[in-house]
Amino acid sequence: MIRLDTAGMTLVAILVMLTAGTGCAAVPQERTPAFRPAAPQTAPAADGVPSRASGAEHPSPASASAPGSGPAVAYPWHPGRPELGVQVYWDDNPSDSVELIRLKARQIVDYVVDLEANAICVSFPFFTDTARSNAVHGARSTPTPERLGILLDEAKHSGLRVTLRPTLDERNLTAANRLDWRGTIRPVERNAWFASYRRFLTPYLALAERTGVATVVIGTELNSLEGDPHWADLAAYARTLFSGETGYAFNWDVFVHTTVRMPVDRVGVDAYPELPLPDDASVEELAAGWNAWLDRRARGTIPGLLLYEVGAPAQDGIYRHPANPNNGGPVNEVVQQRWFAAACRMARERALAGLYWWRVDFHVDPSTVDPLRDRHESFAGRAAEQTIRDCFSTWRAVR
Repeated sequence: MIRLDTAGMTLVAILVMLTAGTGCAAVPQERTPAFRPAAPQTAPAADGVPSRASGAEHPSPASASAPGSGPAVAYPWHPGRPELGVQVYWDDNPSDSVELIRLKARQIVDYVVDLEANAICVSFPFFTDTARSNAVHGARSTPTPERLGILLDEAKHSGLRVTLRPTLDERNLTAANRLDWRGTIRPVERNAWFASYRRFLTPYLALAERTGVATVVIGTELNSLEGDPHWADLAAYARTLFSGETGYAFNWDVFVHTTVRMPVDRVGVDAYPELPLPDDASVEELAAGWNAWLDRRARGTIPGLLLYEVGAPAQDGIYRHPANPNNGGPVNEVVQQRWFAAACRMARERALAGLYWWRVDFHVDPSTVDPLRDRHESFAGRAAEQTIRDCFSTWRAVR
């Protein structure tokens, strides 16, 4: 856990006072994301990026580029070292002031560094109205580039490698058809859909270039669009604005058998293999299951492969369905801890490019979580938290 000095305790007290009257939206049941505002997801401004109501606070360039002090990464990433990272999901609350955003960003970054990580991936939502829509857009819960820049600056100041990952939110899709998700979208006019997506990405690519982001993941789990020739044009366009690495994240179900080659610099996978194992399975048995799953893609070491998401809820029965955030069962920290240990062992032994643990919510202070009442998919304050530290410290020792 984070150890706070007197100044840190004062900051936490300020946060509590600032947020005491705001409350949180009802917690949804699907995997992505948590802590969503109750307000409807309204249409975007003309450029596809959400606008703020009049009177809302915007960070000035000066304030957004003045990160606070905090602990620094002990084992910084550089080419040849694994990305030992944590996923942070930011579903924006437009009422948060610039000062509150910076405080939350500092808390999250300090926590990630305390986990012995050297990398952070910031995922955030964008939207489409239906599975057949020809356009995407931001909404109230899509953080603007200016607000995202505060977190990115804090992360860079601490020495973390930064990945930016816009992720298509599924709320509108599942509201229309519970079987639809981001991997089943079927735009009527793909030319229009990709043109709209390009417009949405443009200011975030510019942000990534301006703030020194290492990677922008230009697509995540879009199964139904993989292999479309429009991706080559989109990737080429991204490289005109952003000089860093481009990435794509496959979903775990298609990754092991797909023959599609995405035109990006780094291919990764959101890894949730379903293993037919009981809750008392050992770490050795779970690691063997992870290896058997990945062997369907390739055997031996895979140094170019990145696990963009690795996670599982702290509850009974998750080995068969690790992507299910809450099956109604009680908290079981041991099954989550073993899942994390097995995933780390497999990734390290097969010399993967790294992994990112799913996930930390941007709005949650990790130092005050209640492991018995928090969302089951969280690892903050639970046994898996130490497993993450052990994973990263052991992995870096052999590379």
